[in-house]
Amino acid sequence: MIPIQKFRKQKKIAAILEYTPCHTERKAFEQYLLAVRKDNTEKIAYLESFGDSPQRIIRNVCTYERGLLFGYTDKRFDEHGWIRGMPPIVERIELGMLNTIFIGQAVNGMYAIAINWCTGHAGGGRHPSVWDEPIAVYKDAIKKGITELEKKYAYVTSVTNSKKLDCNIWNPNSYPFSM
Repeated sequence: MIPIQKFRKQKKIAAILEYTPCHTERKAFEQYLLAVRKDNTEKIAYLESFGDSPQRIIRNVCTYERGLLFGYTDKRFDEHGWIRGMPPIVERIELGMLNTIFIGQAVNGMYAIAINWCTGHAGGGRHPSVWDEPIAVYKDAIKKGITELEKKYAYVTSVTNSKKLDCNIWNPNSYPFSM
């Protein structure tokens, strides 16, 4: 793949326009497109220091700018050229076997939380990230994690009750082999 830095103006504009940004990426997308259209070499050089394709540039710019809220000021690229916006986990609070609150702390002391959860009918999880709401106080981070778990359970309970799902998870007759 040829890096976008080697493209001429019209081809660069076409490559940028091929990318469809999500709502959080629109500002960076518009900045990049406008800089190229107006031949703003300083802005182009800044934006293109984040990657070699419109997708990588726009996503890395967004992650970098969001990371500023958490005190991350350097561009830390991984081996694939992406900026990872994940603060290190400082505490892992396990609630039962399948529910965990992860508390990450950034360089400026702000916290971010994420949860892993499982109800038997549904579940999910992720790592704390700069895309989470920054939380200044540790106890507030714990409260937020508990609130998030409660919301997930309340939603799954309401959906389960409204659809009158069979709560029997294991049904030996549903397997293609005999038991």
